[in-house]
Amino acid sequence: MKTGFIGLGAMGAPMARNLHKAGLLHGVWNRSADKAHALAAELGCAAPATLAALASECDALVMCVAADADVLAVIDALVPTVRAGTLVIDCSTVSANTARRGAELLAARGAHFLDCPVSGGTEGAKHGTLAVMCGGEEKTFEAARPLLEAMGKTVRWFGPSGAGQSTKATNQIMCAGIIRAVGEAMAFARAQGLPLERVVETLGQGAGSSWYFVHRAPFMIREAYPPGFRIKLHAKDLQICREMAAASGAVLPVVEDVLREYTTLIDAGYGDEDISAIYRLKSELFAPFENPNAKTIAALLRRIRTIAIVGLSADPSRPSHGVAKSLQKFGYRIIPVTPGASEILGERCVPSLDRVHEVLAPDERVDLVDVFRKSEHVAAIVDDCIRLRMPALWLQDGVIDDVAAARARNAGILTIQDRCLFRDRAALA
Repeated sequence: MKTGFIGLGAMGAPMARNLHKAGLLHGVWNRSADKAHALAAELGCAAPATLAALASECDALVMCVAADADVLAVIDALVPTVRAGTLVIDCSTVSANTARRGAELLAARGAHFLDCPVSGGTEGAKHGTLAVMCGGEEKTFEAARPLLEAMGKTVRWFGPSGAGQSTKATNQIMCAGIIRAVGEAMAFARAQGLPLERVVETLGQGAGSSWYFVHRAPFMIREAYPPGFRIKLHAKDLQICREMAAASGAVLPVVEDVLREYTTLIDAGYGDEDISAIYRLKSELFAPFENPNAKTIAALLRRIRTIAIVGLSADPSRPSHGVAKSLQKFGYRIIPVTPGASEILGERCVPSLDRVHEVLAPDERVDLVDVFRKSEHVAAIVDDCIRLRMPALWLQDGVIDDVAAARARNAGILTIQDRCLFRDRAALA
């Protein structure tokens, strides 16, 4: 079976090499042509200039690209010229709906489609030991089995189109929880003064072990995180999980917590590191509170849209009033959290953070809680923010509680204290 491979990134290139070892690879294509030409020269295979040309020469096409839009763009490019009977296998991680749409588009041309996302990281891609989760017609899966077994050790069919992606989403949720737990455990072990290499060697044989513990805890010990599974890619996958769950009216607390932590890491410039870099945050659990760096604060202020302001005064002479008015001018929506007032600056007031949802649109959420209360009230506000899973907390000038701020930070809330929100935002203009 003459096979073409599309997408030669950290996963795709070694997967293509394994198809070559099995005598199945005919040619390769990549959006950046240099990668395709380099791999073609290494393997002695073709590197056609266009997807259409690659498709015309192959019986099967395997793709491994980054996102839903990329998958659909490849399929759109194939549809006009793909031959009837061509087998198209997508090993990307995308939504189940994207997989079903791809199957429909190709079926109209008489081509066959399988969604076959993989798990096992770059190590599994290199060694051909990936777990492959397949959706589509079972007879198509059986026809594709030789290709899939050249790239993976565990190859399973789960049902119709989209089932492979749903299985992968299940896997990504588990990965999120496990890597978070491993990071917290290793931070705890370090804080206890334990010999960390011995911890990994011993607990790796115990009931709490996992692939991530055995293979990624050593990264944490060294505090070096070479890309195996990049944070920004796992964050993309968890967004897919969030959307799929939301379609059923569900919220996944583990997904929400890890996405919040990944956002902090991405904003700080660590999005291309392995997901074991979550240890960067977990190691702070036992450290005194410090404000995030300027880059992280700037990224937060550019990203947020809705700010709940605790202690906003209706008195125009009060600092909170002036700051809130300025924030509106910057384009933010403000929500006054102020008992005893009905409306401030054109926005309906709510008496507590518990009631904020009453004034939010269906697709709106609080991005930041800004606090204009005395320091002695911070601990209770932090309790509310943790309980309500607020993503970020800002304590204004002179509002300081190191213990409560550390507790918020350790709960995954991006926390800033003793700074003026208006001044930091104005500095970005």
